[in-house]
Amino acid sequence: MESQYYYADGKKVPLNPSRHYVAVQPSDAGAAERLAASVSPAGAPPQVFDLPEYNLVVVKVQDGAAASARPAEEAVRSLVSAAPDLNPGPAVYEAAGTTPEEALIPIGEVLVRFKQGVAEADRQRLLGNHGLELRRADYPEPGTDLVATTDGRDAVDAANRLHESEEVEFAQPNFVHLAPRLVLPTVAAGVGTVTAPAPALGAAEAEPSPAAVFNDPAFGSQWNLVKIKAPEAWDISRGSAAVSVAIIDEGCDMAHEDINYKLPGYDAYDGDNNPQPNGNDAHGTACGGVAAMRANNARGGVGVAPECRVMPIRIAKGIGGGFWDTTDAKVADGIRKAVDAPRSADVLSNSYGLGPSTVVTNAFKHAQTNGRGGRGCPIAAAAGNSNTPPVIYPANLSPTIPGFLCVSATNEWDQRKSKTSLDGETWWGSSFGPEVDIAAPGVHIFSPDITGAAGYGAGNYVPNFNGTSSATPHVAGLMGLILSVDPDLRSWEVEDIIKLTADDLGPGGRDPEFGFGRINCRRALEAASRLWYQISVVPEFIGAGKECFMRLDVRMYNPGINSVRLDALTVTSHNPTWTAEIDRFEYRPNPGGVMAPRSGQDVRLNRILLKANGNQASWSYRWALSWSYTFWRPGAPVFPLAGESPLVESEGRKVNSDLVRGGADKSQAESVPSTNGSLAGSLYGASGETAAGDTITVDRQSKTITIVIR
Repeated sequence: MESQYYYADGKKVPLNPSRHYVAVQPSDAGAAERLAASVSPAGAPPQVFDLPEYNLVVVKVQDGAAASARPAEEAVRSLVSAAPDLNPGPAVYEAAGTTPEEALIPIGEVLVRFKQGVAEADRQRLLGNHGLELRRADYPEPGTDLVATTDGRDAVDAANRLHESEEVEFAQPNFVHLAPRLVLPTVAAGVGTVTAPAPALGAAEAEPSPAAVFNDPAFGSQWNLVKIKAPEAWDISRGSAAVSVAIIDEGCDMAHEDINYKLPGYDAYDGDNNPQPNGNDAHGTACGGVAAMRANNARGGVGVAPECRVMPIRIAKGIGGGFWDTTDAKVADGIRKAVDAPRSADVLSNSYGLGPSTVVTNAFKHAQTNGRGGRGCPIAAAAGNSNTPPVIYPANLSPTIPGFLCVSATNEWDQRKSKTSLDGETWWGSSFGPEVDIAAPGVHIFSPDITGAAGYGAGNYVPNFNGTSSATPHVAGLMGLILSVDPDLRSWEVEDIIKLTADDLGPGGRDPEFGFGRINCRRALEAASRLWYQISVVPEFIGAGKECFMRLDVRMYNPGINSVRLDALTVTSHNPTWTAEIDRFEYRPNPGGVMAPRSGQDVRLNRILLKANGNQASWSYRWALSWSYTFWRPGAPVFPLAGESPLVESEGRKVNSDLVRGGADKSQAESVPSTNGSLAGSLYGASGETAAGDTITVDRQSKTITIVIR
C-alpha cells in the first residue's frame, strides 16, 4: 500500500502519522478541560490544545517510541474510546521537511483550482463525485475555491484524486497547522544568560556616529544594531513613513507606545481589519519592534528601520504552551491582503513555519509579480530553530522566488546560533542548509512586548527575544531602509544589494550556515544610493593679505548595482550667512564618465580652489555641492534563479541630486579637513577601493588645469 501523501507545488509531499499528537472531537465545550484532567500517562504530562474553531481538541503526547509500559498515545486513545463525550478525531500527520513538533490536521476542507475552460456543470459533477461541496469561491486567491467533504470522506484522499484529475490545475487539503512559534518559550521566563564574556567590538562598532545617538533607554544595550552597522546606516536613512514592513504573524499590539503602524491592518484568522493579538500572543509585536521600533522618543529601544511603518497581518492564534494554529488558506489570504490595495505593503516579514502549501507559494509569487506596482515585495523568512538542516517551509522557497531571502541566526560572536555557541542558550540552534541566503542577530534581542501584564512578561518590553523569528525582522527592516533610499528598486535588486554587501562569515563565500554573511546596513544603503560622494575641504591662505580660499578634493563614485554616468557637477562657495555666492566651479563633461557597477571606478576632481571668507586672522568657508547623473538599471540579477531569462532594461534615467552643504570657521583646526558629507566609501568590485579614476586638478593660483584619464 502506498504511503500517505498530498500535493504541494506540483510535487508529492510524504505524510507520516504523527508520533506526537492525537486529535479528539468533543461533544461539548467542557470536554477539553475534562480530557486534560483525565490524561495522566507515565512520564511527562501531555499538553492539551483546545481548537473550538474546528471542533477539535488536540493532545500532544510523548514520542511513541519512548520507554514506557503504556505510552501516552495509547493512554489517550484508550480514554477516548471509553468516554461517551469524546470521539476520535481526524488523523494527525507530520509532513516531510517540517519539524517533528508540527502537526498537519485535515479538517474536511480542500482548496481546488479548476483549469480554464472547465464548465460549471463539469466542476459540480467532479466535486459531487468526490463528496465535496463549495464553501467559498475565490478564496484564498482568485480562481481557487474552498470546498468541504459532505459524507465523511478523507479530505487528503479527495484532494489527491482531484489533483490527479485532468480537469484540475491543483488541489490540496486545507490543513490546520499546529506548531511551536519560532521564538523559544523560555523568552517568557527571561532565560538566556550569556555564559562567556561579551565580545569586544571594534572601534567602528563601538562608537556609532553622532547622528545615531538616541535617548531611547535600551539603545545603548542593543548589541544587534551595532553589529549590523545600523547606526552608521542611519546617517544615510532611518527609513521612510512611506515604506511599510508587513509582519505576517499572530497580530500586533495596536496600542504599543513604541511602534508606528500603517493601517488598515488585517486579521486573516478572523477575516476582519482588526489584527490585535489574542491574549498573550506577543510574537508579532516583538517582530514588528525589531524591524521598526521608533527612535528618539525616550522609550524602549530602536528598530532597524525606525521611521518605517509596521503593517500588522494576523494569520495565526496562540493556543498555549508556546504553540499556535493556522490554516493554509488563512496564511495565503494574509499574504495577499498585505500586498494588495488598500494595504500595499512594501516588505514581507515571515517568522513562522508550515507544511508545504501550493496556495501559500502562490501568494508569495503574487507578491513578486504584483507587489509595489509590479516591482515586487522583498521577502524575509525564518530558516527555523531545529539546529539541523533542512530549513523549513516557506523559507526553503528562496531559490525559486526572486527577492526572497532565507534568514539564519547569529550571536554576539558572529557564530551561527547553535546549542554550543557562546551565547549560553543551549536549548536551540538555527536551522541551516543550501537555501540560507543571509544571517542576522537572533539572541538577546531587545523587543517590544504586549503593553502591560499580557505577553512575555509584566512590562512593555523584553530583553531577550530570540530564535530565527528575531533574526528575520532584522533583514526585513534592512529591506525597508533600502527601499527608503530608492523606492524604485525591484525586489531582486534589493536581494542583490543585501547579498553583495553582507559581512562574510564562516568559510569564504556563500555557505549553508550564514549564506552570503551577516547583514551590513551601512554598506547596503551605500550600495542603494546609485551615486555617492566624498569631499575633503581645507582652508588655504594666499597672497600678501593671506586671504582665505578653500582647497577641495571631490570624489564621485558608484557603490551600487547600476551603471552610472556623471553628467555635471557644481561646487560653489558662499558667504557666512548663505545669502550670496562668492565663487563657483562647474564640471560639464561631454560625455560624462561612466562608472560600471561594483567596479571601483570613480571620477575625482582634485585640488579645486574657491574663494572663501576673510583672511588668516579671521576666516570662514561655506561650500555647496550638487550634481546630475544618468543611471541604467541592471538587466538581470547578479544571483539569478535557475533557468531564469535575463531581464533587459537599457533606458537611462537622468537624476538631479539634492544640494549638499558644509562649512567651517576659524574655530576649526586648519590642519583637519572638513568631513561634512564624507562617507567611508566601501566599494565591492574586483578593482578594490583604491582604484584611481579620471581626475581633474584646477589650480587658480598657478592658473593651471591638469586632466588625467585612466
